[in-house]
Amino acid sequence: MRTGRRSFILAAAASVARPAFADSGPPRTLIEFLLTMKRVAEQGALLDPAFYDEANLKRLFAARAVSFGRQLEGYRLFGNVSGFGVLVEPVKVAGVAREGMTLDFSLMAEPSFGRLQLTFLRPSIPFGEIEWTFGKRWDLAAYPTRPDGSLPVAERAHGNTAIHYSLSESAGRWMEFAFNPRALVESASVGVR
Repeated sequence: MRTGRRSFILAAAASVARPAFADSGPPRTLIEFLLTMKRVAEQGALLDPAFYDEANLKRLFAARAVSFGRQLEGYRLFGNVSGFGVLVEPVKVAGVAREGMTLDFSLMAEPSFGRLQLTFLRPSIPFGEIEWTFGKRWDLAAYPTRPDGSLPVAERAHGNTAIHYSLSESAGRWMEFAFNPRALVESASVGVR
């Protein structure tokens, strides 16, 4: 096979046509999914409206659907990504099968702030796997409040806690995890200011 100037020009044109965000292929595991979230935050992509292109979100997160919310004051855009297939098993809620996780996104106008929020209906990733993958350099964060304000009794170390990772020297890029009473990830979020 001959490679020459033409293939180089076509490759260069293709890279200009679509911004590359965390281009390592679609995630095949939940940990790869979380690493993709981390990479887009480290790249600052959450502040770029082009990141939220439907085709880009589907490709990055191995999803089948993206829906956008109607225009709200203070938000440039927001919505959710769904249809993750085999990454997580469906969960029965009131006899109805629902997807086992949801990914919400938002880009605020002023001050500029982008965020991804992943929530699991059936948590399965233990604290130790998060610490092994993302490191031990974390700080405690505010645990998300429950609607009734109560917390169930923690069954394991790090149950009912949240941790925060700084993803850059400045405080503007971060990743947080919240753990249920059994110290399994309930939610993960990344943000960029």
